[in-house]
Amino acid sequence: MASLDGYLTLDRSLIVAKKPISKKTSSLQPAKTPPRPPKKPKAQFPFPIVKFAANNSVLYPMEAINGTEAKLTLPAGATDCTFFIAIKGQAEPAFEPIFVEDGDDVVPISAQLLSLMIGHTVLMWCTAFAGAKEETSLVLELEVQLLREEDLVVSRPVFKHSKNEWNTWWLRMQSFAGDETVEVEAWPFIFPGQRLFITVAGNQHTAPYRFIWVALDHVVQPHEAHTGYVFRFPLSRPWMSRLDDYSALTAHLGVIWDGTSPVYPDAGDPLLENPLPINAQDFHLRTTTLLQVDPYQDLNPSHLLESVELPPGHWQVNPTNTVKGGHAVVNYAGMAEGDLVCAQAQGRNYGPIALGCQKVKAGESSLSFDVPPKVLAALFNKTLTLDYTLQFNHYAPQSSPQRNIDVLAPQLPRTNIEEATSGTLDLSTFVGDATGSVPIFDYAAEGQCCWMWVTGELENGSVYQFDILGDEPLTADWVAKGVDTLISRAKLKALADCTEFQLHFAVGFDGKCNRATAIEFPTQGFKIEQEPLVLVEPKVTEAVLDQLTAYNGRNGVHVEVNYVGNNPKHTLSVCWKKPDGTCWPLASKPGSASGSVIFTLPPEAVIESMGKVVEIIYTVTTACKVQTSSPLNLNISLPVRLETPNVLEATPPRTQNAVLDLRTFIGDADSLEDPMWFLRAGQKCWLRVDGTGKDGNPYSFYVYSARTITAAEETAGVAGPVLRPELDKLMDKTSCSLTFSVATDGSSTANVVCPTRMLNVVAPPEIRYENFTGEPTKLISAGQSISTSTMQITFLSGPGPAGIDSYYPTPGLLEGQAIVLCQGSDQNPKQHLRLDLAFECVRVKFAYTWSHLPTQLTFYSASGVYLGAVNLTGANQGGALQGWVDFSAPANSKVGRIEIVCGDYMFFDFFTFWL
Repeated sequence: MASLDGYLTLDRSLIVAKKPISKKTSSLQPAKTPPRPPKKPKAQFPFPIVKFAANNSVLYPMEAINGTEAKLTLPAGATDCTFFIAIKGQAEPAFEPIFVEDGDDVVPISAQLLSLMIGHTVLMWCTAFAGAKEETSLVLELEVQLLREEDLVVSRPVFKHSKNEWNTWWLRMQSFAGDETVEVEAWPFIFPGQRLFITVAGNQHTAPYRFIWVALDHVVQPHEAHTGYVFRFPLSRPWMSRLDDYSALTAHLGVIWDGTSPVYPDAGDPLLENPLPINAQDFHLRTTTLLQVDPYQDLNPSHLLESVELPPGHWQVNPTNTVKGGHAVVNYAGMAEGDLVCAQAQGRNYGPIALGCQKVKAGESSLSFDVPPKVLAALFNKTLTLDYTLQFNHYAPQSSPQRNIDVLAPQLPRTNIEEATSGTLDLSTFVGDATGSVPIFDYAAEGQCCWMWVTGELENGSVYQFDILGDEPLTADWVAKGVDTLISRAKLKALADCTEFQLHFAVGFDGKCNRATAIEFPTQGFKIEQEPLVLVEPKVTEAVLDQLTAYNGRNGVHVEVNYVGNNPKHTLSVCWKKPDGTCWPLASKPGSASGSVIFTLPPEAVIESMGKVVEIIYTVTTACKVQTSSPLNLNISLPVRLETPNVLEATPPRTQNAVLDLRTFIGDADSLEDPMWFLRAGQKCWLRVDGTGKDGNPYSFYVYSARTITAAEETAGVAGPVLRPELDKLMDKTSCSLTFSVATDGSSTANVVCPTRMLNVVAPPEIRYENFTGEPTKLISAGQSISTSTMQITFLSGPGPAGIDSYYPTPGLLEGQAIVLCQGSDQNPKQHLRLDLAFECVRVKFAYTWSHLPTQLTFYSASGVYLGAVNLTGANQGGALQGWVDFSAPANSKVGRIEIVCGDYMFFDFFTFWL
């Protein structure tokens, strides 16, 4: 039996025997194990009684169209009653237990629930607690009958276009277009989840019948499940067209009420009437009509497998995809076993060419016909037309629509000249004739005519053409290896120098030796070159040979380019290499037959390369070649007219070895580097100060480092503050130097260093004070010491106490805590104290009070070198009772220690140290 897109004959190929289709479960079928009725119930109360059931054993659904109910007979005082429903001998659908309210003895059964029971024997029972014991009713076996035909008449399948003619129904295919429609109105008890099956039988006058599914396992949806809804399903026109004329069509309809998966009949059953599932109710309402066949087929055009639809409705094929031929694919609705299909190809002034005939085999849905490469080659840049004829049964062949496909130009290789290099044919690089070649190409065949020729121009500008091959058949060697042939050197030499010429090649793929219809290959252009130019190195006007004094380029320089053969058609470009390896941007200029071509470079080009060697070259570009000259390696000197940096506060200004007296101004000093011709905005610059620190060691700092020069500073000079904290670190009466440097080459490393400015530094002394404020009273005896932030007081020898104490104030001389000697009373022998300073100073001054007896103060360096002494006479011997001690160390020395020898009860306060 043949199966045509789901069409079935009576061999039952429509039926999948015993194999259920994927299950679609109704919302009323919970996925759980159904309850089991008691095997041997010890019944305490009788069966449930179902309303509308004859003898409480048989229920015809139409008598309970709106549902029914079960009446329970329960023991007095029964509680927790549960009502159960199950289908006898079938696990699905499973019904949820129904819990009955205490005191209620009626269980409603909805029409939808009842629909699941149609065609089944249903078990019904209940359980309840009587006292503390669960009791079970007898199990009712209720037969729910199938719906009778008289109640299903409304749902008889209808062929929409079938007409009653003289009490005979006819479906005349000529009266409508496209598929037929089978209509079925909703049946009683229709609910979502039910499964609908409709099949149509044809050729019923001969066995086996032919069947086709119209609705195969259609699950009823909620929007369909209502009275009056009409299902509409298509019946294939191609299937009908292959039936016998005047044969009968019969529609069969079945419904699986309970929504369980379909179980199909055995396909080998010889008594099989139709392939409806055996668990579906066959409505047995046969709708039969006679069929007047219209054999006309709505055929699809052929499809060239290798073609592309671009734009929509327009087909193209790339010959690259059909080198070994194409494939004309034929498929149409209703393709059936035994159909005879014959295909052909043609084009304008070409064909038709038969592509063969094929009979459709069982299971085939398409056929493929080979389209030879030569057919496609003959239609390059033309339109290929494909069509076919279909013949079946005893009908005449039918022609398909034509499919027009534009065959694009083939992807052919370019011609080449073996001696050419990168598109340039330089006659000075080889001797003799050149060789023209064409690589192996698709669709080549021995005997096809070919042509090769050259087009270009002569020196006078006129067009020049000469033939290399004419009407020449392709040889087997050329087909296998590609075309190669000699090109006359003499004819090549006639081409104008530095002009472009083209090498052409064409082949007649259509079997004709006609240049007009031949396909021309992509043209290859070449540049012809006769002799190279001799380019000498450029010159710089401001330089002497290869030496340039930087100052001579302060206004820019001029590069001169000249060579033999200089021509206005040439394009000249100069590369003055920058320190970073790039070229200064200079516009190209045309050559000149009258002399040198001058290129001007700005001063910045000289400035950034001062102290370096600059490579200068020029390039000549002609119509066919680019040549570069020998380089001029130009040595550029460093600048010699340099300015010395200044500190504006130095006296006298702008003078070497001037005095920078830090006492003469407040705050930072001001530096200035005067303008120089080569300073440019964006350059990095540095100003460094080198001097001697207060500790006697060298000390350096930068006023600014890698600072970027601004546009204003090009003319005003580079100014910057010399910070006071840095100046204060310099030692008094020492010299310092200021050095300005700049990077003119755009880097961060200075290449130009200016002369150094020398200055003599005069620094104000650093002063520290000690008045013992905040120090606690502390008295010590010989061998003990006291430490403060400025000194350590050591009692070397002598009687009595000394240390830090207070006394009646003497304003300005003694206030608060102070150093006390012989505290409380004069001593003899005298006390000997040493003051070790925490630093060294060049001068020290302090007050003394209550001096009655002679006192000696001796000053030493930190290392113990004697520096001098001060003797106080004392008031008892005519000296001052109070006053000041002011001692300055000799040159190149500093006080680090003071020793006091005293037998007088006196005080020392208000120490001032000049460091």
